[in-house]
Amino acid sequence: MQKTDTPRVLVLGATGRTGAAVAKILEETPGQVVPVRTSRSQATVDQWIKEGKDAVRIDLDDPDTFPAALEGIDRLFVMTGYTSAMNHQTKSLVDAAEDAGVSFLAHLGVFSDGRSTDPHFAWHELVERYIAGSKIAWANVHPHVFMENLLGINRLRDGQFVWPMGDKQVGWIANDDIAAVVAKVLAEGPETHAGQVYKLSADLLNGTEVAEVLTTAVGREIPALVMTPDDLQRMIDAGLDTAPPNMDAAYAASTLIWARQTFEGRMDYSAVTTSTVEDLLGREPIRFASWAAAHRQDLLDQLS
Repeated sequence: MQKTDTPRVLVLGATGRTGAAVAKILEETPGQVVPVRTSRSQATVDQWIKEGKDAVRIDLDDPDTFPAALEGIDRLFVMTGYTSAMNHQTKSLVDAAEDAGVSFLAHLGVFSDGRSTDPHFAWHELVERYIAGSKIAWANVHPHVFMENLLGINRLRDGQFVWPMGDKQVGWIANDDIAAVVAKVLAEGPETHAGQVYKLSADLLNGTEVAEVLTTAVGREIPALVMTPDDLQRMIDAGLDTAPPNMDAAYAASTLIWARQTFEGRMDYSAVTTSTVEDLLGREPIRFASWAAAHRQDLLDQLS
């Protein structure tokens, strides 16, 4: 694959919600960049190619797949899964990207302060320090809690919204806003965005406030089950709560540490909203109430 005048952007996670949205947005702005979708499944790659899309196979657990996937690539979107393997995966990928002549990357991190002791926050800080030490220009995108978590790892349980952090608020951001910011950063490139850190947080809500918004959106009462991290630990010990299948044990344990640190007030620095969406995209961010209304049927399906 030869480099052209139009930058080619390798999009990790293109079969997932965020990567797919990034690729779609880049595709809808022809002439700026060419998105190249990735999957570890050759069948998925072949299907994309049949549809006329640029696509390559890459397996983050197999660095031998990196050189071919990075051939002819100018820019890179780096995101990893809910696993401690993100550390060596990102390190190896950045090395390969540097060797391949990639000039710019955008990394999807977490809403941290650079001094995190919660493991999965610290892992993101580690890989970002490594990226900063490479020859590749970079930008970091730091979203707060994904609203879409309510469709996955934070689904309603027995018709309730479980909140293990007492009355503490956290910031919420919609995936569509995350993808739009990432796509803009990748399309405009290092001349505009090199060295920037973009924090994303649209609404501050605690468990009770989230439940109130959901109740209004679906037209049925959704109570909040507010508890402490110790309560959640007891549920886990009793086998009443398990980690999602795409999250390894170390990452799952880290999320409980995040909940505990939030409950204890050690994450109060992150209880803020940001103007990033307005500043970069020139519009208001998606508010939680609007997001919930748009996903009303998805939420109702959890109650059936």
